[in-house]
Amino acid sequence: MSKKNKSKRIYIKGLFKIEKTHYSIITDKNTYSIEKEFFDFSDKFAQDSDEVEALFIWAKHPKAKLLNVVKRYNEYVVGYIKKINSNYFFEPLKTKFLVKLSGQAEEGKLVKARIIQQKNTEFAKIVEVYSNSSLNDELIVIDKYSLPTEFSPEVEKELQSINEPNEKDFIGRSDFRNLRTITIDGADAKDFDDAIDIEFLKNGYRLYVHIADVSYYVKDNSAIEKSAFERGFSVYFPQSNIPMLPRKLSDDICSLVPDKDRLAFTVIIDFDKKGNRKSFKFTKSIIRNKNRLTYDFVENCLNDLVDCEENLKSYLQKMKILAKILRARRFLKGSLDLDIKEATFIINNNEIVNVIQKPRLFSYSIIEEFMLAANKTVADYLNNKTIFLRRIHEKPQITKLMDLSNQLKEMGYAFPKKPNAKKMQKFIWSIEETKRSIISKIILKSMERAEYSLEEIPHFALGFENYTHFTSPIRRFPDLIVHKILQATLLNKKNYSHKRLESIVKQVQKRELITEAAEYFAKDIKQARLIEKYIGKIFNGTIVYMIGSGMFIELKEMFVEGFLSYSALKDDFYTFFDQKQMIIGRKTKKIFRLGDSIKVKPIKVDIYEGKIDLEPV
Repeated sequence: MSKKNKSKRIYIKGLFKIEKTHYSIITDKNTYSIEKEFFDFSDKFAQDSDEVEALFIWAKHPKAKLLNVVKRYNEYVVGYIKKINSNYFFEPLKTKFLVKLSGQAEEGKLVKARIIQQKNTEFAKIVEVYSNSSLNDELIVIDKYSLPTEFSPEVEKELQSINEPNEKDFIGRSDFRNLRTITIDGADAKDFDDAIDIEFLKNGYRLYVHIADVSYYVKDNSAIEKSAFERGFSVYFPQSNIPMLPRKLSDDICSLVPDKDRLAFTVIIDFDKKGNRKSFKFTKSIIRNKNRLTYDFVENCLNDLVDCEENLKSYLQKMKILAKILRARRFLKGSLDLDIKEATFIINNNEIVNVIQKPRLFSYSIIEEFMLAANKTVADYLNNKTIFLRRIHEKPQITKLMDLSNQLKEMGYAFPKKPNAKKMQKFIWSIEETKRSIISKIILKSMERAEYSLEEIPHFALGFENYTHFTSPIRRFPDLIVHKILQATLLNKKNYSHKRLESIVKQVQKRELITEAAEYFAKDIKQARLIEKYIGKIFNGTIVYMIGSGMFIELKEMFVEGFLSYSALKDDFYTFFDQKQMIIGRKTKKIFRLGDSIKVKPIKVDIYEGKIDLEPV
């Protein structure tokens, strides 16, 4: 920690979040994180999204203590049965804390339990016992995070009156069915929020971003809207998803599926040849998706690696030109793009057979730049007219930047003084490619979380003064609300009250944390289950992060991370240097540091902890 925070005691209240290496507590103003081994649960335990009170002590060795669980997010908790001597206990997943068990069960079983308060003591009562089957993987995530999967009878009743759009629904809309309209998504996508069109003008470009007009079907205070508010977001698992909206809407009537007339909210933006936005227009519209394209196909088409109709290729080339201009302009003005690798699951016959690093295709950038342009245009328009849901990203705190600078200096990197996003991006690009992703992760830990807010705060990473989310109303409740706010503002109608928007912001902030945690947990389970088949197999690995007890190794043959405890290094006793992110053998003086290659083999997995234990070869 920085000298400013040395020996400082802070009492905080916020939402508890479990991460891979840390526990965090998120308040309205800050995120407090500490490595798991330095967090004292005392005589209590907490789970993701519980509201808690804790004491953080910043000293030479920072630590924290859970003082109280103010409000539990979930009535039920998932965990293992433990037996110590003749006593039975319940151990919640991802929390090394034992709760007395009311009754008995088979040791080692994974169960769902209800936490019961009796006087000043908590007991766990078993509600369900799970079998160790991959068929239960998603159910366990659903139960752990209390994710709603069914829709109420009231929602089903409202759905009966919603049908395919017809001429009556087209009244007063701009008709863009004559345009070439395409969608670009992943191969397994089912809900299509956005479609795009482009025209070359004499002095620039005209971009059409068509977004599914979900607000036309999801009326204010309807059962469907109330259900979407409770869910907040769609949840995406490696092999399935839980939609925010009923599938009749998300996968069909709202979705911009190919060769069907669909209702949209279109943003039309005219750019000059340098990518400056010259004018814009918003209009409700009718569109028809002529081509449902995938990222891989577009990339291959642009690079002459696949047969592609000449007119379509020319059309995609125009999009590529504009996307390149917008991207270059964005970074020139100060956008930040951390080189964080993402995992893609390879599925064959409904079984995950591999995990690979998601390729960085320019086809992703086409959609990214066009959606950013639409979101920013909506935010700029609403900025001086009404209060609305913003997507903000606050500047990193000075103390965190100081700690980051000191750590990178210890590692041999000269981090820029008084860094802004532009300087940070230049620094990232200066790092050798093999270590860029590793250093990007360290930088990310020093950044604030992007979040939804009503406050007029710029988006630091994007370098935008105003920003919002408008382009995914099928899967994000905030986008649906921004659609309604934009429509009311355009028509000079009464808009949402500040009090109502505050309640929406509070809900979506919490639901975003839950959705994110559930998606990460589902991925961890599937990765651990896949690696279970390779126990004892030798892999080439790279050290990507180090903590006091061991290091995280990224496997090269399979894009999965495992944990190697320092105690597994039998040739010496190693001392850990946190700031330098390295360990040194006391006798041999052998050094392991970030980015080093190491041969390892998996020796044990705990599937529902999402944990893979490695040992060196």
